[in-house]
Amino acid sequence: MLDPELHNYLSGINQNLVDLKNKKTPGIWRSFFNGMFSALGYLAGLALVLLILGWVLNKMGLTAAFQQQMRDYQSFFNEAKKVMSAGGQSGQGSSQTKNGETIITLPDGRQVKVIQ
Repeated sequence: MLDPELHNYLSGINQNLVDLKNKKTPGIWRSFFNGMFSALGYLAGLALVLLILGWVLNKMGLTAAFQQQMRDYQSFFNEAKKVMSAGGQSGQGSSQTKNGETIITLPDGRQVKVIQ
């Protein structure tokens, strides 16, 4: 048979395991909160990485060049919108078709050849 001291030791370990099992019962609320805190951790980590990256780029002086490039793109797109919207109005632009080529006259008088 078992030694009484070993029996007491094993019963103590068994009681600790039962207590741990009772504490760690799986449930829908536990899973929900684990998921919420994991998502919150991911978002906080992403925000921290973006903040540090922005600070490093600012210290390197690259943000001003990036902002200027974005302004150039915006002005380019705004000009394209103006040309496209002015060409779509009636009486402002015209088009001619010859042998699969279309010549479009823009409102400012320029002509563009489009091959189909």
